[in-house]
Amino acid sequence: MDIRRIGKPDGFPVVALHGIQGTSDAWIPVATALGDAFRFVLPNMPGRGDAESPSDPGAYGIDNFARIASVSIEQEVGACPYALAGWSMGVSVILELMTQLANGTARCHPPAAIVLLSGTAQLNEVAWFRASDATALLDEIRLRQIRLGMKHAADPLTVSWTWNAMKRVSHLPNLAHVAVPTLIIHGSDDEDCPIDHAHRMRDGLRHAALQVIPGARHSILTQNTREVCVAMRRFLTQHSTASRCPSTPEKTS
Repeated sequence: MDIRRIGKPDGFPVVALHGIQGTSDAWIPVATALGDAFRFVLPNMPGRGDAESPSDPGAYGIDNFARIASVSIEQEVGACPYALAGWSMGVSVILELMTQLANGTARCHPPAAIVLLSGTAQLNEVAWFRASDATALLDEIRLRQIRLGMKHAADPLTVSWTWNAMKRVSHLPNLAHVAVPTLIIHGSDDEDCPIDHAHRMRDGLRHAALQVIPGARHSILTQNTREVCVAMRRFLTQHSTASRCPSTPEKTS
């Protein structure tokens, strides 16, 4: 597995998931700014960074990505409380993981809190890519990388396999499975996940608050880092102080 770690070694763990074209590098500005108090765990999904690149397109489905997130949590967090954060596709991976937890098929334990940024519960109702022809889709993927200003991006073929594997997924009926406190952060002018998707998620989740960044578009991790950090610090501090890792009992003679 390819996992980057940023922040305070004994800080409250935040497992943060990247988008469909990005890598763990997308989280570096936020993780660096919040690293004085939190420990960010940034896994790369298959075909991103130094993670394995399977030749089977089926390995790029949302269910497999959720399993990888679960293994990352087990490996990096253990039994301690933690938060989950996801940007764009990372939101869908979190919602799939929460469904697997509710079904008893995930190996990790549930998070203490969740942050969902620039995402949707309905991948089947967004059009990140429109082309059906393979060559045209690869061209569209390259153009989107430029539009979003991604300096570190997945290979276009990897992105095309990922998109084709998950573009019909809807987690809207499964939002009721998410019973932990959730903060949704969304740009008012998001061109890839329109703001009504954020409102639908808030309405479908039991304990959710929505913070809209006026004028912000899809790339809020890099273009609206300060606003994201202020909102996340306030939210995560509240739940990290209420969640402590079980201490190891002292040996008695």
